[in-house]
Amino acid sequence: AVVSTQSTGTSGKFQLTQWSDRMSTHTTASFSGSTIGTLPAESISESIDSAVGCDQSNWGYQAEVWYTIADIFLSDGMLPDAQKCVDEVRSLFPLSHLVSYMNGRIREAEGLKEEAEQQYINSVTLSPGHVASLVALGRLQIELDKPLLAEHYLTEATKLKPDEFEAWHYLGELHQGQAAHQQAMECFLTALRFECSAPVRSYSVLQWKI
Repeated sequence: AVVSTQSTGTSGKFQLTQWSDRMSTHTTASFSGSTIGTLPAESISESIDSAVGCDQSNWGYQAEVWYTIADIFLSDGMLPDAQKCVDEVRSLFPLSHLVSYMNGRIREAEGLKEEAEQQYINSVTLSPGHVASLVALGRLQIELDKPLLAEHYLTEATKLKPDEFEAWHYLGELHQGQAAHQQAMECFLTALRFECSAPVRSYSVLQWKI
């Protein structure tokens, strides 16, 4: 994918003017069942350009578009492009918890665990009920050898969303590492039960809260 940084007036917004065949195919596959996923590959870039170039009064929608593209780039390992998209979201909504969450994912992909931890903490501070941030933070605490914090965040995630199978899975890993085998087995079985009934991708591709 080629990202052009052509300026639109004084806004300085990035414009996605060209997508490679690989990115178009990856985008279609990533959003099967969603509005974007129903578009033919050749029309995806046109749809995105049109959305990003819409009137400035529709900032929330623009932010969703940038966030979605950032998620695609991050999943494909294209970290610099993902960061540019997140920066665009931040320019629209600097205090959005999703900006901190995505920055945490990018920092983690770069191997900067301490910086990722701080970004996830920022996200949870801004939005205590954001389950994805709680799960990411809990998982990272396991890697950073902070079991008490890991259990706190993961347990909180299961309270907010009892069928969050990833939280149950990481709780299982945490208990297994502590030789609490019975608790680990119960968590793993719970994770498996919920994962079997979970959609491949969330029915709501984005849960954008401004």
